[in-house]
Amino acid sequence: MKKTGLFLTAFMVSMLASPFLCAQTIPDMRDYPSQFVPHNYSPVWRGAKADTLFPSEVLGYGKNVSIFTPEKFGCNPEEKYALIIMFDRQDVRIIDNLLSSVDLLESYGQIPRTVVVGIESGRGPDQRRREAKWGIDGSNAFGEKYDEFVFDELVPYLLDNYMIDKNQIIVYGHSWFGYHSSMILINHIPDLFAVISASPCCLSSQRIDDIVRSVTHCGPLDHKFFYRVASGHDIGDDLDVYRELTGKITLSRLPENFDYKPTWFNAAMHMEVPGLLFHQALYDIYSDWSDLAFAYADPANCPTFDDARLYDSLQAISDKIYGIKIPIYDRHLKMRVEYYRYIKDKDVSNKGKIATWKFMISKYGGTPELYLNIAETYKDMNDRGNAKAYLEKVRASDIDAAIKKRVTDLEAEINRLQE
Repeated sequence: MKKTGLFLTAFMVSMLASPFLCAQTIPDMRDYPSQFVPHNYSPVWRGAKADTLFPSEVLGYGKNVSIFTPEKFGCNPEEKYALIIMFDRQDVRIIDNLLSSVDLLESYGQIPRTVVVGIESGRGPDQRRREAKWGIDGSNAFGEKYDEFVFDELVPYLLDNYMIDKNQIIVYGHSWFGYHSSMILINHIPDLFAVISASPCCLSSQRIDDIVRSVTHCGPLDHKFFYRVASGHDIGDDLDVYRELTGKITLSRLPENFDYKPTWFNAAMHMEVPGLLFHQALYDIYSDWSDLAFAYADPANCPTFDDARLYDSLQAISDKIYGIKIPIYDRHLKMRVEYYRYIKDKDVSNKGKIATWKFMISKYGGTPELYLNIAETYKDMNDRGNAKAYLEKVRASDIDAAIKKRVTDLEAEINRLQE
């Protein structure tokens, strides 16, 4: 009995002391280690990827960051790229799903070419929550510092080194970083193009009121700003946060150019919401632009296209809608060529394709592929002189073995044409 009593006494003392022991073991922000960890991702991205341990003076430790650049990044020195910043890079399956959405939408011209940056959330004890949560919402949190890291250290570096369009910066976050991305609305609406917040959790009524106040007082906006937020059949307080946040925003008088859309995926679990929201949100954000771009791409609007008037007029409409310039670009020009294949009048089809390729050359510069396409089409039109002229342009370019073979074969076909 004495032994039992002593054991119980010792146990009670240890339990009473445990809060103080726990308090002593919470690491300081600057105690978190900086260790390089590459992103182990599946090959869903057709562009390039660079992993780096990004140093942060604000945080006092490095952050693992992956920078995904799109296909043909840098080929056109005048091209600027949209930027999507994603938190929680360590959740490989979700990030791969989001990367796949960007790659798919961009490859068919639904969104512009985009640089995606994934930031790994903390690996240390409770580090992820502390990085996401604002200090005003509790001790031992430093979301404000994390916000400084993103906007004062990382974004300036990306603008300087990755040809980013500063008017097309999109921030995405989920769960704790859904909280964080929604808190970003307090300070950064004028600096951003969109915020996509999936299943934001743990927002108090006071913070929600702060967000709503910032939204209602952010105008006048000189460009479109998009806020997309969603929840599902969720865990914890996520659905309560979503209902209170969206209810208060819906009842508010929103400034012009603030484009807001909430979505409740009523049967979706917590980890399914990111993929469901993200793809839809990107489609929504760029839908007016892509609709105009595809109106341009359809040669039925101008079957004998031979100047820039249609391109410029539709571009002007897009610029007015968004308040920023999002160029109709080579994806849509290529789609226009594809559409010409369905025009039955071969003469109109061939002339339209050639005119489109020449317009691409005028905007983006000549490439062996474009010159070869034009030469082949002139050959199909029995225009030996122009076919040979563009074949010479191919020869004058830096070409690989596959193009050289096509040149040899095409030259033989052109020589067989009658003068």
